[in-house]
Amino acid sequence: MSKVGTLEELVDLVKPGMSISFGGFAHSLTPLAFVRELIRRDIRDLELIGIAEAWAADMLAGAGSLRKIVFSNFMFEGFGLCRNFSRVIETGAVEFEDYSHFALASRFSAAGLGLPFATVRSLLGSDLAGSDDGVQRVRHVDFTSPFGDERVMLLPAASPDVVVIHGHRGDEHGNVQILGATAVIEEQARAGKTVIATVEQFVDSAEIRATPNHTVVPGLLVSHIAEVPYGAHPTGMFRLYDADYDHIRQYAEASRDPAAFAAYLADVTTGDHQDYLARLGVRRLLNLRVDPHFGYHLERTESGWRA
Repeated sequence: MSKVGTLEELVDLVKPGMSISFGGFAHSLTPLAFVRELIRRDIRDLELIGIAEAWAADMLAGAGSLRKIVFSNFMFEGFGLCRNFSRVIETGAVEFEDYSHFALASRFSAAGLGLPFATVRSLLGSDLAGSDDGVQRVRHVDFTSPFGDERVMLLPAASPDVVVIHGHRGDEHGNVQILGATAVIEEQARAGKTVIATVEQFVDSAEIRATPNHTVVPGLLVSHIAEVPYGAHPTGMFRLYDADYDHIRQYAEASRDPAAFAAYLADVTTGDHQDYLARLGVRRLLNLRVDPHFGYHLERTESGWRA
């Protein structure tokens, strides 16, 4: 049975009050076309659960879409703080829980295995578990192993209502292929109650079967899928297009001021995804295309070429 839909139909599945997690890491693999459509529709009261996925967190925080954020280390690599995210945390506008990457990934893994909790030791003694100000930043229970006297920490499994991922290729059955580093997309997909995928390109299922090593998320985990070219912009997709650093600089500057950021959001969420791409223009998008061998855009330097 085909699972294919449009981007708009996929966004219909997200309702106010849901918990949601987005794939991606730093300036790559982020389903930002989906995020922009969420903001355009003004879907609010969301709980975001994210590992270093700064883009979705910062944009949704700046749009006033979030009531709670469960996270580990949001920052714009090379561009400093996630200013919208920082503002809502510092002002107390949203609830939050603060974990390490490993701890939150373990919570996803536990949910994917059908377990009620994850067991970790790495947070013992850290100020995330409890600091001098008396604030407990993670939900946990200290526990002594019944097989000895070792202390461990139990963390509740994390199973978002919706997980949204973006991949390189997919088919009508929901199989999603990703090239290069995949962050924790597999763990997120196995943990989610409903998994939604956008991909750069649809291909025939025979092509998916011919390269099974690239199928990071199998169709049995995916409920709905849509073809959304440049769906990660302004983040990049390895072997397809680089992150748009000029756009990222524009974003970072706008995020310094709430009014400027509101104007930025109004611009990027006017119309649908095709309108967004049309405003960027063909020349700009083609200039982001990468060297087909190295997978990145190369620049000539005095000593040779660099990514």
